[in-house]
Amino acid sequence: MTEGEPSSRQAQKKLVIAVAVLAGLGFSLVLALAISASPSSNSAPIDSGSYADALNTALTGADADIGERLINETDCATCHLTGDGSTAPRFAGLASVASARRPPLTADQYLYEAIVFPAAHLVDGYVNAMPNDYGERFSLADLGHMIAHFLTLTE
Repeated sequence: MTEGEPSSRQAQKKLVIAVAVLAGLGFSLVLALAISASPSSNSAPIDSGSYADALNTALTGADADIGERLINETDCATCHLTGDGSTAPRFAGLASVASARRPPLTADQYLYEAIVFPAAHLVDGYVNAMPNDYGERFSLADLGHMIAHFLTLTE
């Protein structure tokens, strides 16, 4: 502020500076709250009943052969079957590791979550490169077929 400047002009400058400082503090607070609210690991909280209703519907009449066809018709094979394993975990042996990957989830619960909510848990060493719209693109029946197929992949 310069000497001799009208007091109303000085007051306007002070007000603008105060608003800018408050806006900066508000932004900092929102950022700090967002960071502190995010989980400390790469996993969202879960319980043993997670996804039970959806899975009861999805797995009723599920057919592993239909699931294999659906998987082959989508882009799953690009990263999980034919890739070198650097982009996404390989499907080989998936049924064997699914039940232990995210306790207390069962194998079918983990597989459902991995398809519908891929960012909920990331396997160590991988980033979330999977589409996050499979819960909308596939019906519960289709998800059930795919999960049934995944549960056959023991080797």
